[in-house]
Amino acid sequence: MRQTILIITLALSYAVNVNGQNFAFIGENSYPSTEKFMLQSNSDKEDIGNLNLVFAKDGTASLIIVSSKLTDVVKIAEKLIIYLDDGTVISCTDRGINDNVDDVAISAYHLTASELSKMKNSNINTIRFEIVCPVCGPLNSWEGVYSASNKGSSRTDFTKVIESFFK
Repeated sequence: MRQTILIITLALSYAVNVNGQNFAFIGENSYPSTEKFMLQSNSDKEDIGNLNLVFAKDGTASLIIVSSKLTDVVKIAEKLIIYLDDGTVISCTDRGINDNVDDVAISAYHLTASELSKMKNSNINTIRFEIVCPVCGPLNSWEGVYSASNKGSSRTDFTKVIESFFK
């Protein structure tokens, strides 16, 4: 009887550990990641949705991955700017890690150890991002610089998320 209970307990704890891993997918790559969090769009345009984000790992590199339901012809690109509650500004450079699947534009940006340290000490307030459309031509309503904020009932304490994920 004890042996049966032990085997069931071990099997259940193994199943919980296996199912607890999240992944972010970009093109042909997958990255171990946190769960998805949402920042509320500050745009008045109804086409511009909320910004989702996850933190991920690419080997030893740390990533912040942002995505938004938009349209199949645009991508999130160029500079990503992260504003923290204490006034710190983190500027992330586009390294061309982006994709668009099922009308969801997704892009990954590298974070340095120093930037992660800043985010462990002060929560994310707002993220500024740029939507580009290489095929839209001059008369498009998608391209522009937008922002999304960590506010309202869905406000997340990213200091704790970062601390536990990037141990």
